[in-house]
Amino acid sequence: MDNIEIFLALVRTLNLTKTAELLHLSQSTVSRRLTILENSIGIKLFERKRGQKKIRLTPKGHEFISIAQRWSTLWQEIHSLKASDPQISLAIGSVDSLNTTLLYSLYQKLINHTPKCKLKILTKTSPEIYELVEKREIDIGFVLREINSSNIISDPVFHEPMVVISLSEKKNQGAKIHPSDLDPRYEIFFNWSPTYMIWHNHWWDPHISCKLEVDTTSLIVENLRDNPNYWAIVPKSTVRSVSPGGDFHMFELTDAPPNRVCYKIVHRYPYSNILQKIELVDSYLKVVLRDLAPGN
Repeated sequence: MDNIEIFLALVRTLNLTKTAELLHLSQSTVSRRLTILENSIGIKLFERKRGQKKIRLTPKGHEFISIAQRWSTLWQEIHSLKASDPQISLAIGSVDSLNTTLLYSLYQKLINHTPKCKLKILTKTSPEIYELVEKREIDIGFVLREINSSNIISDPVFHEPMVVISLSEKKNQGAKIHPSDLDPRYEIFFNWSPTYMIWHNHWWDPHISCKLEVDTTSLIVENLRDNPNYWAIVPKSTVRSVSPGGDFHMFELTDAPPNRVCYKIVHRYPYSNILQKIELVDSYLKVVLRDLAPGN
């Protein structure tokens, strides 16, 4: 079975040295086990030359990928039958801004689930989460952008509008603001997505410096408190989470940026025990999203 996992790792890297580092093996061990696998199935899987680190899949190697993935899945299912611990172990990866808003309620429901659920949460960037799901190091990921991957299924689960947040009242609470009314020199900037950047660059010259550029929502909130002239554009759920007492004022934009989309991603070939975990998360996610719906 180890040889199958080595093959799947080589498919991702197409590099003997990188695969060896990834699996904490020597390069010679990786090469030897690949040879053993090829000899055992009677198929040449990679084109490789002596002394070269990079390799290339053969046509039969490409065909073998789906077989190896199914083989890996069956092997994991066999091991899951031996497990005697009724505890559910669930690993979720998410971007920071979703962890502190949409997913916080989901995590609480999973923690209180019966039977007991051991929850592991990893805060990463969207590309890192894709990689972790593909390597099966996490069960489910929540990301803000789609990345093309043959081994990943993405599903848009949540859309929400983007709004302006500030300590300043600017206009009456609830009033709409035109983007040209906002001074980019006082912006606390966060790059939400490629589509958001297109909208942002349409209204403000990207060469004009913003007050501060950050990569976490917590930094947005902390810096907005320093000056009532500061402002930021954030998802609407962020306002709910950071301003329960009404410290900040929220304003809609007359020409609003695209809605933020949250995608749930899972492996295209999940193990059977992972399917049960996905169903569990989906059931609680429906409740969380229903509570966030307008009017609730």
